[in-house]
Order: sequence, then C-alpha cells, then structure tokens
Amino acid sequence: MYWIKKVLHMLLLSSLLLVVLWASYNGYVWLSSAERLEERSEEETRSVVHWLPTDKFVSFNFSSSRTLAIRLLSNAIFDGQQAFDEPVNYAIEYQLLNQQDQILVEHVYHHASKLVLAAQEQQVKQIIEDRKALSVASGQSFYVDTSAYPSASKIRLKLLPEEDALRGVVVRLHAKTPADNDGSQQIWLKLPLEWRDRMLNYHTLGGNALTQWELSNAVSFDWQKLAPQGIPNIDFVSDILYETLPYNVITYDFSAQQLDLDSFYTSKELTATFRVSNNQALTFSSTTPLSTLRITWHDLNQLMAPKELVAKPLANDVYQIDDVHPGLITVQSSLPALTQWRQAEQPIVPLHSYYYIMSPSTPAIYSVAGNSDIVFDFRDLDTLASVANITILNKSEQPIERYKLELEPLTSQFDRLITPETQRQTINESQKFFLRLASEAAKVVIDTPDSVAVKLQSRSPAFHYQNVLCDKLCENPLPDFIEIGAWFAQKAVNEFSFTELQQILKVRLFEAPPLPIVKDTSYVSESLFDKHPISNTALVHSPSSYFEPPEEPSPAHYRKVGELEKLTIPTTNDLKSPKLIAISEQVPKYTEADLTASAVSKVHSLNKRSPRVYTNTGKTRDYIKTRLFKISQGETLSLQYNNRAKPVSIVVKPFLYPVTTKTDQAIMINTNLYGQYRKGINSEYTIAEKRYALLPANREAFMLHPQSTQILSYPPITIKIGTDIQSLEKFAITAEHEMWITILEEHNAQPLTPVWWQNENI
Repeated sequence: MYWIKKVLHMLLLSSLLLVVLWASYNGYVWLSSAERLEERSEEETRSVVHWLPTDKFVSFNFSSSRTLAIRLLSNAIFDGQQAFDEPVNYAIEYQLLNQQDQILVEHVYHHASKLVLAAQEQQVKQIIEDRKALSVASGQSFYVDTSAYPSASKIRLKLLPEEDALRGVVVRLHAKTPADNDGSQQIWLKLPLEWRDRMLNYHTLGGNALTQWELSNAVSFDWQKLAPQGIPNIDFVSDILYETLPYNVITYDFSAQQLDLDSFYTSKELTATFRVSNNQALTFSSTTPLSTLRITWHDLNQLMAPKELVAKPLANDVYQIDDVHPGLITVQSSLPALTQWRQAEQPIVPLHSYYYIMSPSTPAIYSVAGNSDIVFDFRDLDTLASVANITILNKSEQPIERYKLELEPLTSQFDRLITPETQRQTINESQKFFLRLASEAAKVVIDTPDSVAVKLQSRSPAFHYQNVLCDKLCENPLPDFIEIGAWFAQKAVNEFSFTELQQILKVRLFEAPPLPIVKDTSYVSESLFDKHPISNTALVHSPSSYFEPPEEPSPAHYRKVGELEKLTIPTTNDLKSPKLIAISEQVPKYTEADLTASAVSKVHSLNKRSPRVYTNTGKTRDYIKTRLFKISQGETLSLQYNNRAKPVSIVVKPFLYPVTTKTDQAIMINTNLYGQYRKGINSEYTIAEKRYALLPANREAFMLHPQSTQILSYPPITIKIGTDIQSLEKFAITAEHEMWITILEEHNAQPLTPVWWQNENI
C-alpha cells in the first residue's frame, strides 16, 4: 500500500511539472515570435482599437441628447517594419442614423498617413496580431458635428482603401458630452494627476496661474469612448494598440528664459496692436514700468486724430484705462516689454498664422480646383531681394502657366515670428499676389532658390461673402446673420515634409493703424432719375478726415448754427443766394429760405419750438445737402459702365425713411460687379459678390420734407474697383428692405459735368 501511494504521488508531481514546462515553452515561443518593433518604455499606453472592414459597416451607438460631437481617431496598419517616404492615402465612409436606422447624412473623409518608427524622436506604435508585429502609422482624426442632427443616435463606419500597401485601419471613437455640473474647481480637483499634468504641459506660468475661465474650459466637457455594436469577431474585430507618448511633441528647454505666449511683446522695433469694439475699461499688466509704455487710440474711420491714452495703477504692475472708445489700440515701448490685456474680464489675444519655409530643395505643392481664385502670401526671409517661381500644372502634371516674382525685404514694424523657444523676432512684411486659375488647373508648385516663407489661400468666385458694417467697430449682434470670410487657407500636399524638417514658421499678426493719406480724387453723385423717379433731398452730417486740408466749400455744404444771435447776414457776394434751413419738431418740420434779415427774424420767432438751424455760409461746413432715391424691397438697381470711365470706387450711402420711433433695425444689401478681369498675377483682387448687414449709424441726418424729417442713416458701403478689373461692365445693388440711397463715384479727375441734382435749389 505504501508503494502504491508513493507511485501515485510521483505520477502527480510529474504530470504537474510537465504542464508547467509545456505552458512555459509555449509562452516563450509566443513572446519570441511576436518581436517588438521598439523597446517598451514607462510612458507606453495601450488602447483598445477596432478594425474597419471594407465590405460592411461597423456601428457605434451614442446618446442623441448628450452628444455634441464625435471624434474619430484612426491609424493605418502596415505589414512588418516597412518605411514609406510618401504618405499613404485611405478614406473612411461614415453615416449618421437615427433610432429608426434612417440615414441622416453620409460623407467620405480622406486621410494621408505616414509610418512612424523613430522611437527617440516621435511616437512609436505597433499592434501584435497572430504573433506578428504590425507597423502603425501616425494617428489621423476628424470630428463629426452631431448638433445639426439632434435625432442622430448611431454612426456607421467603413474603410475605403486607396493604397495596396495598406494592411488595414483601426479606429477609436469618443463622444463629446457635457460634464457634470459640480463646479469647475471641484471637477478639476477630481481629475487624475496625470491628466492635469498633460493639460498644464504647455502652460508657461504653471497651474497656479490658471484663471477661472481656463479651468471651466478644461472641464466643461468629457470624451466618452464608444464601443461597437454586435458580436465580437463576427460583427467587429478588436485589437490592442501600443503607443509611446507624447506624440510628435518637440521638447523645449524650459530652464531657459521663456516669454509668455499669451502676452503682447513690444520693443523699439516692434509695436503691438489690437481692436476694441466697446467702451468698457481696459486692464493690463506689464513687465516694465508704465513710463516706458506709450498707448495710443486710433479712429479707424480717421474722423478723429490719434489720442494717447492715460493708464492708472490698480496693483503691482497692473493698470487700467477708463477712457476707451471703439477703435485700434497701439502699444509701444522703449524697452522690451510683455503686456497682457483684458476687457470685461475677457483676455485679448493676438492673431497668428503659419507659413511653410521653402528652400531650394523644398518647394511648396498645393492641390487646387480649376476656375478658383488663389492668393499667395510671401515673406522674404533674407535681407536681400528674393525670387519665387510659380508653376501651374494640369491633371496630367503638365505646366500650363509659369510666373516669376521678385520679393522685397521690407521689415515689418508690427508682425513678428515666434521661435520654438518662444522668443520674438522681426520679420519682413507680407507680400500678396492674386491669381485667377484656368479651368484645367489642378496643382500649384512654388519654388525658390532663396529662403522664402509662403502660405496659400483660395476661394471660389461664387463663394458667399458677407459682412456686418457698423458706424464704429462692434461685435456682430445679429444671430441670424453669420459673417463669412473671403479666403480659406489651404494645406500643402507635402506638409508632412515641412513638419519633419521643422520648416513651419509661426507668425503673430498685428494690424497697422491707417496712415493719413490725402487722396487726389473727387466724388460725384450718380443720377438715378430715369430709374427711380421718387427722390428727395436730405441734409446729412458728413465730416472730413482729421488730416484733410480745408477746401473751399460748395453751396451744398452747410454748418450748424449754435447761437441764433450770432447769425449774421453776409455782406459779400460769395454765394449767389445764401440759404437758411430750419428743422423743427412741429409742422412744417422743414423750412428753407434765402438768408435775409426777415428770414433770420422769422427763425428767432420760432425759439419756443427750438428749431435746428443750418446755413451754407461760414467755415467748418460738415453737413451736405444731397439727393436720395427710393428703392423698394427686393428691387435691383443697375448702373452700366460699358461706355464710361471706370471709377476708383463706388460708395453707397443707405438711409431708412420714414422713422417714427428710435430703432436699431439692421438692413441687408447685396452688391455685384460684372466685368472682364485681367489674366495672370495681380497685386489687387476685387470680390464680385458681397452681402452686407448694416447697423444704424450715430450720424445726424434729416429728410428735407415739411411733414417728416426723421431719417436713419447707416454706414456707407465702399466697393473698391481694383486694378485686376480690366473693364467694368455693370454694378448692381439689391435691397432686401425698402430704403433710400445715394450713390457716389470716386474718380482720379475732377468731374467734367456739374452735379446739379445734388441740390437743385443752388
């Protein structure tokens, strides 16, 4: 019996040992066969990803009530340790569906991805599938805005491969959802420390400098990961993606001196500017004493001269300016200074732009659409003049147009480049050139034998451009009118090469104040009697620019009489018939007569009605008597220019009449230019179709009518006729509201015919 137990015990131990050896051997074989592309690091992360099929859709459900957007991060997968010099293209087809599986929208999103293997510089990714290591390309992402489809509750995805070298594509989906309303401070403290460290990684001042609005922005939303629907390995296939983070981040030496990226840098060579659109006080902090700063307000309409602003101290290095009006603020300093600006607790941030740095071995290549318009924005990076060559190619890669441009190295006093170490340096001014592409154009290649930075923007001639105009700067108060810019930036086809070579230039942009340039042009009114017989004269306040030299006023120019007792009858015959206009609150609300003793006496008798009196004698006559023509709602007014001289610009001055009560009603106007445009490179560009929303202007104006004088003036619209228009054929204006307008033409020469319809009483 003893020997039997001994034998059984030995058999059990032998069996257990064999099982352990077998499992160890198989584990060793699996690990050795799945070789890593790169060694693991402590910062490695693992993510669950899902393969996209090419023959069916993969579905992901989300909450239609809480989801604001969906982020889709994709990675291209390659076999083995392959390296690609050119990006590999693929596309993802996606569909948004509601709960009844009805398709709400479907699109195809194209990606260009490149393999990443350099573990010491960039992110390393790999997938181990069936004991075989697969190479993974850099992540590409796009966002789907679901707010436009409130009933959407499902998204479906499918891969559209465009390259034979592609093994497949894996994706991760996250839904943007509002965070729980526990207070930003509480939510921030609940976040894991590594999350907070990643959010603060690029904040130059550290976590203690975070403001309340920055905390709120950081925790306002969550990104919830979405899971595919169905049976694993049947409806979808999942895998593990290994990543080494951070991805593609250039490490800076933050032990060196850093300049706050949120601040405005100024020195003797560089001036900073920003716009203000309201009258609220400005607060700012400065790294230099207040005595080294010079802060100036500029009127963009140039009706008032620049005014130096006075700041008062609030705390240590913090100051406030109370006397603020809408306009442009310039900040100058005698020493290198950093200033941070706020208005109404909102930070004022500068604009910035990115340029590609071209070299003899690195041209910029863009894919373009035929019949589109493009603008080249160059910055010469040398101290001497440089050359840029432009080649337009068709779909067959054959050149159809060639241009050679000479660039001037003019140092900018406002724009500056930002180095990777956050330092600011001077840069040459931007030089723009415009080109209208032919129908067969498909690609643009820009090269240079020198060092030149370039960016390209494009637009279709039929693009919808619209803008809000105020008498002074203002924020758009119209919720149903969205401003649309004219130009849209384009990404170079070979942007990946510029990124790898670190040849992307970051430029901070500042607006230069308008220069006091006296024009040698004249304005003439356009007669519209043949098309719009309903008209009337009006008295409009139209002051001149502050720098314009005084000119001899015409009989149509009036001045406001402050004290009736000082109104005297001129003894000279400077005017054939001096006039006197009285505006009263009672009928007749408008009276006009020759400036005689009896007329002055009659006006004196109306003192109890407090009339406003105007006369066309004396100096500083900044009111003009002009004729307004009525345009009905939806009516289009056209002016022909086939047999006429092309004006420098066309000015449209709209008015609303009659006005019974004070109103802030906005009016919409559409303008169109028709003509022949010059071919080739141009230094100017004229937008043919525009739509404006005009807000009431705070300018005094009166309709000269005895029954009603109340009229509402709006900012004038100036349509510049650029040198790119070879011949102007027609100008058309369409009113979306009933209004009264006057149209002026700006010409380089004095008008040859008298404009008698401005004031038929002269």
